[in-house]
Amino acid sequence: MPGSSGFAPVLASSLIGPAFLLVAVAVAGGIFFRRAQQLYRFVRLGQPVDRLDVVLAQRKLLQRPGPGLMHALIFWGFIVLLTTIVEAFAEVFQPSFAIPLFGRSAWLGLVQDAFSVLVIIAIGMALYYRKVQRPERFKGSHLEEADFILAMIFGIMLTLLFLNAARIALGINESPAAWTPVSNAIAPLFRHMGHDAQGFFERLFLWAHILLILGFLAYIPYSKHLHIFVSEPNVFFANTKARGRLRPLHIDLDQLDSGDVRLGAATVEDLTWKELLDLYSCTECGRCQSVCPAWNTGKPLSPKLIVMNLRDHLFEVGPGLVAARRAGQETEKQPLNPDVVEDEVVWDCVTCGACMQECPVDIEHIDHIVDMRRNLVMGESRFPAEAGTLLRNLESSSNPWGQPQSARADWAKDLEVPVLEDGQAPEYLYWVGCAGSFDDRAKKISQAVVRVLQRAGVPFAILGPRELCNGDPARRIGNEYLYQELARQNVKTLTEIGARKIVVNCPHCFNTIRNEYPDFGGRFEVVHHTELFESLIRQGRLQPTGEVRELLAYHDPCYLGRHNGIYDAPRSVLGQIPGLSSVELPRHRERSFCCGAGGARMWLEEHLGKRINLERTEEAISTGASAMGVACPYCLIMLDDGARAKGEVIKVLDVAQVLEAATGAGADGGPPPAAGPSTP
Repeated sequence: MPGSSGFAPVLASSLIGPAFLLVAVAVAGGIFFRRAQQLYRFVRLGQPVDRLDVVLAQRKLLQRPGPGLMHALIFWGFIVLLTTIVEAFAEVFQPSFAIPLFGRSAWLGLVQDAFSVLVIIAIGMALYYRKVQRPERFKGSHLEEADFILAMIFGIMLTLLFLNAARIALGINESPAAWTPVSNAIAPLFRHMGHDAQGFFERLFLWAHILLILGFLAYIPYSKHLHIFVSEPNVFFANTKARGRLRPLHIDLDQLDSGDVRLGAATVEDLTWKELLDLYSCTECGRCQSVCPAWNTGKPLSPKLIVMNLRDHLFEVGPGLVAARRAGQETEKQPLNPDVVEDEVVWDCVTCGACMQECPVDIEHIDHIVDMRRNLVMGESRFPAEAGTLLRNLESSSNPWGQPQSARADWAKDLEVPVLEDGQAPEYLYWVGCAGSFDDRAKKISQAVVRVLQRAGVPFAILGPRELCNGDPARRIGNEYLYQELARQNVKTLTEIGARKIVVNCPHCFNTIRNEYPDFGGRFEVVHHTELFESLIRQGRLQPTGEVRELLAYHDPCYLGRHNGIYDAPRSVLGQIPGLSSVELPRHRERSFCCGAGGARMWLEEHLGKRINLERTEEAISTGASAMGVACPYCLIMLDDGARAKGEVIKVLDVAQVLEAATGAGADGGPPPAAGPSTP
């Protein structure tokens, strides 16, 4: 025990210190738990959703090495330094306290000393990123509050090091001085002092350390840094199913007339509890914003700002909603759109999933946006004019192009493709999709797929007029009811014909049939055409021997790559083509940049900023490639439009078209054809 008189023994030997600590803990803890209870009640305002299918691993923190390392050091620093917090609080009651079993050990002192410094280094990194680099992704974030949090963390680390230094000078340090080199280097500041002065500073830094920790505990739940406590639960309850799957709405038509059915998110109470938990978890790091195709091309959509605005709105109206619910009273509903989130922001989203891929705490931005779209479309009939045309075509013709179903198999004339009418499907059912059936450029993909399958001797058939739109455009635009009608009809047809394996060349069809049809009883084995081609080449059933002399940059479709994790199969097929050289786009694989067609944006005009397909086309041109490879008809259409706008300095070809040329499967066995004109 330091000192025999003065300030130190007053707090150390009397009841004042322990009593003061108990009061401080009670106050800070009371503030914390009162707010925690309120936040829990806010989450309970949300709609139920099953999230018991959980995962414990977090793999995304280090996606960006610098910022990821910074956050990891702070996080693990606090985990390790929990031992010092236990020691500090206990020493108020017993100055000689040591943690049982491993207290006073040399290794513990070294770890504590090292992590104190590492956390300070991480704070320096954070300040460098925010004050020197000042990346655009921080636009709109609460940087002043972040600076205050960093200052508190720095104070906690600094008081810990000086506390240990004072204890070394006093000769009462828990671990050998040699094993705490940083604290030991500071200790000479106190060695020349008298024993009482050393004791005074030891108690001063101890109490400063404790009060900073308690202040941190009380402040955080009221700040924008809630993620410090809730990001782990949010990751725990993250969706473990395919990222491309959307949660279905259960629409009861009987209840619809009475107004008891929620058609999407009209108010904050219509969001699910997980979507509300997402709002607490945002770190405001802006990674989602920095990769968003809409934000990058001058649109007002920022995934980060959507979450922040919804969070601020929840904190504003939450207390009144909780009080009204407990009293059994109704409250005036404040609409989310356009009061909290502007309509234009909701429609800008291409549902590419880049934001969700980047988010270190697994916020599900697309779910929030689609739920707001559902309300605007089904609840309020408020949507862009082009969306109205799309939905009318789907309702009347069962395809977005508005073409007659009787013409769905016209692209296959003279190809001797069997069209199923009655009876069982062969080994493979080729699901062509609407683009491959009705768009002139996408038809060439369908024809190439057929010729390659015929070349490999694969038995297959198509549904022809019995194939309806899979429903993806209706669902992503917000018309969940129309999607479910199309989905149920398709599931019924596929079940009746006994479909075993379904091959698709459209990633949107692939994602819907594979990941979303099981919600309606449709469980089928679904493969993308590039996966099947890779398998056929590996088995020797396809032998690409013809040279295709192109420098090709492959573009990862969002619904094949990020949403379903298929990156290697297309590259593997292209890698087997003689004469073909390849180059990666600057943004590729998990960080691929959208073509601009997803989320039903294929049928909506871009009224603001630069066109997304032009941004991607220019990126491909910058590589020096003579061709851009795709594995999606939507991507082919959008990027070919971009190439035409740039003077056709680059060709756009599907993997199937390149393979067709290399295997001599085409009618003339010549080079891959250029994309043709689109059907209006």
